[in-house]
Amino acid sequence: MRPLYDFSQLPVDRTLASDDGMVSAGLEEQYFDLGRRALELIHFSSVLCDKPHYPDILDLPCGHGRVLRWLRAHYGYANITACDLDRSGVDFCARQFRAQPVYSQPDLRELPFQAQFDLIWVGSLVTHLNQERWLRTLDCLIRWTRECGVIVFSTQGRTVPSLLARGRRNIAENIDKPALLEEFARSGFAYQRYFESNPEEDYGLALSSPEWLMRVLQRYPDVIVRAYLEEAWGMQDVVILYKKAGHFEPLLGVPESPLPQVKGLAEPRPWWQRLIGKS
Repeated sequence: MRPLYDFSQLPVDRTLASDDGMVSAGLEEQYFDLGRRALELIHFSSVLCDKPHYPDILDLPCGHGRVLRWLRAHYGYANITACDLDRSGVDFCARQFRAQPVYSQPDLRELPFQAQFDLIWVGSLVTHLNQERWLRTLDCLIRWTRECGVIVFSTQGRTVPSLLARGRRNIAENIDKPALLEEFARSGFAYQRYFESNPEEDYGLALSSPEWLMRVLQRYPDVIVRAYLEEAWGMQDVVILYKKAGHFEPLLGVPESPLPQVKGLAEPRPWWQRLIGKS
């Protein structure tokens, strides 16, 4: 994919942590390309939302700085908070990229943040959460965002389920694929826990269709959807939100109300059953 902006001259610290699980031997440039792409999307958000400066930034989950190193290079003046369950990653980002370290919690409501961030970048977090935790995470992100602030986050939309339905291998081999596709075809949201995960950790693969996500977001009268970009960050979709108090009337419900149900859906049709090998 062609770059959105030219960041080739940006002085990015390419120091890698020895325990960074996102780096594959021989594929280091792919790692850096994904980080650069995230910065391109964040810069695009600043154009869409007329935000030339992001003084306070949250990177959640920060990992070992795949994206944060690019944020530090581009927003050298910013106060950047690195937050992750992986304490080694948080410590590395604090030490290497001058980030403020915050160890995350499985329940994000336990974190001490108030509405204090101008930008929140969330790369590949809700893509691994069940629906209850997915929605709870969105609530937290919006609450932590300052008025006229921006949230940029990634989702698994239509790409992965399409690949799975076509029989693509080496994608999500550790989940119940037929159950995932059946649920996604029925409701637009699907979650299956990884086989190696336990009920307490409850970590897996979450799919959310653009239509499902729009129904969720339209219940937030203080949030404007500036962009929904399919396959913008690798195989993941990217959503750009702008917070503006009272911008919409709450005619479509509020976050505390039950999710609207899709009316008139027929039972899953044989086409997807054939694709995933069900008789």
